[in-house]
Amino acid sequence: MNEFQEKFEIIAHPSNAGPARDRVRGLAERAGFSGMDLADIEIAVGEAVTNAILYGSPAVDSAVTVMGGVDSGAFFVEIRDRGNGFDPHHLRQDADQDALGGRGIRLMRALMDQVDLHHGGDGMVARLTKRLGR
Repeated sequence: MNEFQEKFEIIAHPSNAGPARDRVRGLAERAGFSGMDLADIEIAVGEAVTNAILYGSPAVDSAVTVMGGVDSGAFFVEIRDRGNGFDPHHLRQDADQDALGGRGIRLMRALMDQVDLHHGGDGMVARLTKRLGR
């Protein structure tokens, strides 16, 4: 698979989560994913983008940057918000299974091969990775 990457921004409004997820789905298809792997990527990216919009955007007109593509034999998506961030080492492990929220990062980790979270200086960065040719 040839390496590629594409970057775009959305305004941090909940109505923009679906179009961002759809655009990343197109990148994943271009990388060769289909079926359950494609669905897993779409769900994980939806969670990451929604978190960036709801929790990582200091204002309604803040930008969320999304970059995805193929690099070193893997498909990746990076979602960067402009918020204060959080320490991913202090995530709640005892989240209520019936709660409406609190499962997004756990879900991302279950669906992707690797999830890296860090504060990038000017916002939180979530990098989701799924290996090609599994």
